[in-house]
Amino acid sequence: MQYQPQQQYQYPPQPYPQQQGYPIQHYPPRAYPVQRYMPPQMTPEQYRLHEYERKLRSTVNSLGTLMLIFFGLEFIIALTADFILLAFGMENELYEMSPLYLLENGMISSLIFFFSGLIYCLIKRLRFADIFPFEKIKGSYLAQLCVIGLSFSLMSNYVVDLVNNTFGLFGIENTGGSFDVGSEPNVLIYFLTVAILPAFAEEFAFRGIVMGSLRPYSEGLAILVSSATFALMHGNFVQLPFTFCCGLVFAFIDIKTNSLLPSIIIHFFNNGLSVLFDILTSYGIMNDATANLCYGLIFVVTGILSFIFLKRIISRDDGSLFRLKDGNDVIPYKSKIKSAATSPTLIVFASFMILYCVWTLVAA
Repeated sequence: MQYQPQQQYQYPPQPYPQQQGYPIQHYPPRAYPVQRYMPPQMTPEQYRLHEYERKLRSTVNSLGTLMLIFFGLEFIIALTADFILLAFGMENELYEMSPLYLLENGMISSLIFFFSGLIYCLIKRLRFADIFPFEKIKGSYLAQLCVIGLSFSLMSNYVVDLVNNTFGLFGIENTGGSFDVGSEPNVLIYFLTVAILPAFAEEFAFRGIVMGSLRPYSEGLAILVSSATFALMHGNFVQLPFTFCCGLVFAFIDIKTNSLLPSIIIHFFNNGLSVLFDILTSYGIMNDATANLCYGLIFVVTGILSFIFLKRIISRDDGSLFRLKDGNDVIPYKSKIKSAATSPTLIVFASFMILYCVWTLVAA
């Protein structure tokens, strides 16, 4: 029988025996399928909801970061300025509330609000006309709104004084966010740092940047967040609920007039009256009892006028006075509130300010 050679098969080369430190190499490499998670495909409607909520969260987080910057810079620079005064032996400037200290205290806050807010607007590419509206308002209507807002502010000041006096009965003095002007303060500097600068700087920051950034999403949301941050920034437990209510009134009036001018005027007159009576009592022009009587008369007059003006405005209302625009109704209003309330940076800012309120209360 004829010899038939066996068929030659081509085997892949076998791996070399494994040596120490060298893993076994397989040839050809084994191609194992990689399991990758594929998220379910979103419908166009679901994608629109997702993007809207993401942008809202991003906006609120940015505003929370801005509030932290406001507070952090103000706190650090104020401490640095106080340390410099102490280092150069200028304790009297610090403890006696001299014009230099008042100017430093007021200018720091105002400059931080202005420059930080301006940089924020430039980074976010916000249109100044949208963030800082100044629509033309009829003079008589503006005057009526300012009287109404001032009356509410004066009422809030009375409640704050009442709560402060109640705390004083238990030996608790809540001085956070305020200072004593001492005797015979410099009139111009005191008026500038307490009445004029805060009226512009705080309205620029809270009714301008904060409220203006959130207004496209919801006017109600914009009013709530701007009022809450405005109240927290004062760093005072007693003032907290009342500055929040004042912020609601200021923001509501600004939105209804589409202008920041009413809140600036109300803020200026509210602080200006306090400054005026502080100066009059400090220079001995009138005593505390007379000042309180005059302040009360102003409150009564503005309250009566407010009642008349409100009745007139409501009687002419076509049903839109207390109606707020909800922006783009992509997600429900409650979902917008939840997105804002769960913002990490806003939560951190609120926590810091509450701790600061506690610290000022204990330190006093």
